[in-house]
Amino acid sequence: MDSDRIQIDDARLRANLLAYLRTPAAEPIFEEFDTPWWACLIGVAILATIACCMLPTIIWTLDGLKALWSVLKLEPLAELSKSVRDDPESLVPLVVHGVIIGPDQKHALGLGTFLTAEEYSVDWLASQAERMGKLYKTDSPPAQDRPLWELLRDDNYRPYRRRRVPEPFAEGQEFYLFDVEVDPSEGAALPGVAVLFAMVATSGEKGEIKQLPWAVTQGAVEIR
Repeated sequence: MDSDRIQIDDARLRANLLAYLRTPAAEPIFEEFDTPWWACLIGVAILATIACCMLPTIIWTLDGLKALWSVLKLEPLAELSKSVRDDPESLVPLVVHGVIIGPDQKHALGLGTFLTAEEYSVDWLASQAERMGKLYKTDSPPAQDRPLWELLRDDNYRPYRRRRVPEPFAEGQEFYLFDVEVDPSEGAALPGVAVLFAMVATSGEKGEIKQLPWAVTQGAVEIR
């Protein structure tokens, strides 16, 4: 929103991301989002095994034949081997607000959204991340905050886990708590707000997410 202290230019941020993905430095991003070839082969082998097990049955024989024919045509391999290199537009840049950073200074919980900056208040989200961080540390939360406190206290890191912030805490908006790996030195520490991290992710209820160098936000994120 125009009145926010933290301003995000979504179009500029996306342009910066696409430019970054064209550089050699983006190789770790593709490695994170692409399925390894060995995992593709394992997936095909598992499907072939299941298909063969279905063949001797009475009711699953036809489905087994269809699955086996699909394997022979390498259709599952083609699906599994799709690369974001061929579709970088499928990746979404995010500014994620740090809520908790673990003692290893690597595993963290972040608050973010796939909404455009015009659809929500970035300042409000930053304040909520700071509030959640304080709530996490308390041992006796207010009764009205207990559902959110329990969500935050479920703090065992799980790669790529994302949980939608429940009502009434989300105030009708679509916000997520992301389990992420971070390099704190690549975050933007601002007085009075949570640390900001640049991330790239696939949108939706589940998917991969990875930190970007903060430099990718140049000209796209402004702190007034």
